[in-house]
Amino acid sequence: MKNIFLYIFFVALFASCKTRKQEPFGRATKLEDKKWILTTLNNKTITETDSLRMFAMEIFSEDNALYLSCECDTAYGIYTAHDDFVLLNVLGRTDVQCNPQLYGEFVQQAKSANRYEINKIKLNDVKSEQLILFTDDKELLRFNKK
Repeated sequence: MKNIFLYIFFVALFASCKTRKQEPFGRATKLEDKKWILTTLNNKTITETDSLRMFAMEIFSEDNALYLSCECDTAYGIYTAHDDFVLLNVLGRTDVQCNPQLYGEFVQQAKSANRYEINKIKLNDVKSEQLILFTDDKELLRFNKK
């Protein structure tokens, strides 16, 4: 009888333990289905005078699709991630050359990223998120969630 109570106790104890939610293989859901607006490129602030429209990155959960946009140019591809590792695989891009220098650098730095970090921030007294892409420990790109 004593053993039955002990057995029930341990079953109840282990059944009540919460496990960390497992991310789908090759994905980081906290990156997906959000529009990330570029704020710094190689530690240089991106301002409205640098671009008529903002540089942005979007990753879609449905098919791991990746889009990098800038004015009238777009790069597209797929992404994969695990923990803080990320790989942005650009498969193609338009080349209208609205802003060739910054667009080329933007795409190249995104392709070079191998690690990411998401931080909670406040923008104009509103809680938001900030995404930082790195190559190892070197910061490449910084985005704010739109």
